[in-house]
Amino acid sequence: MKKAWALLALLAASVLPAVAQSNQFIDRLLEQPQATFGASAYLVLAASGLVPAEATEQQALTALNEKGWKLKARGADEPIRLGEYCYLIMKAFELKGGLMYRLFPGPRYAVRELAYLGLVHGKAHGGRYPSGQEAVQVLSSFLDRKAGGV
Repeated sequence: MKKAWALLALLAASVLPAVAQSNQFIDRLLEQPQATFGASAYLVLAASGLVPAEATEQQALTALNEKGWKLKARGADEPIRLGEYCYLIMKAFELKGGLMYRLFPGPRYAVRELAYLGLVHGKAHGGRYPSGQEAVQVLSSFLDRKAGGV
């Protein structure tokens, strides 16, 4: 549990500026029983540097739609599926993935790839909805792994 909080602190320090608005965003995301599409898009795109930290969720969704990735455009308040979230991470950080992901890039094999790397815990089913806390933990674990050069 201590590691999860340490990773959360690392994420907050590296992704979001140290202002009250960022703390409110993280608190709101952590409280979500199902991570929303807008918050997840903002979190990943800000962490990857594809949108500035000052951007809004709507600006992150606009940037996401402009990328042309295979993600169905949805409302900011709609829940995101685990497969979509993992695919967003794979695309935003330009991860190559394994053989199946390279042959069939998409949410199905993105979630399997991140589960193989040990970043997704529990059922690695792409159709389930992650909580806000799980979304933060997956990205935080990925950033920690990336910083370690693994």
